[in-house]
Amino acid sequence: MTTLTSVHTAIRAALTGAGVHAVVGPADDLPTDPDTGLVGQTAVLWPTPGWNQYTRGCGLSSGRVDRVLITCVGASSFDALAVADAVEAAIGGMRITAKGGTLTQTMASQPVAEPNSDPRRVSLAVEYSTITKG
Repeated sequence: MTTLTSVHTAIRAALTGAGVHAVVGPADDLPTDPDTGLVGQTAVLWPTPGWNQYTRGCGLSSGRVDRVLITCVGASSFDALAVADAVEAAIGGMRITAKGGTLTQTMASQPVAEPNSDPRRVSLAVEYSTITKG
C-alpha cells in the first residue's frame, strides 16, 4: 500500500516538475517579485489523511481515498487562477499507483483577497482526490 506521504510527495514533485512553485503548508515565506514586491504565483499543498473506506473480503484494506487541498496564491485573481490552471495541467488525470484511479478535481473555490496580508495576496482552493491501491 502506498503511504500518505509518498502520495503527497509525488503530487508536489509533479507540480514542481511542471514549473509550478509548490510548497507544503503552512507557507510562511512565499516568493515575491523583487521589483514590485508582489507575491509570486504559488501552490500551497495541504495534505489530508487517507480515508480507508474500501476493504477486501478478508477484512484488510484494499484501497484508500487520498485527497489534497491546494491553495493557489497570487498577487491578483488572475494570478491565482493561473496557478489553478497550471495545477490542473500538471496533476489532473495523474495516476499515483498502477492499480489506483486518477487524480480528479473534486472541489474549487473562487479567488478571494486574503485579509490583512502584506503584500496583497489572492487565493483560491482546489481539491483533488484519487483512490490508491497496491
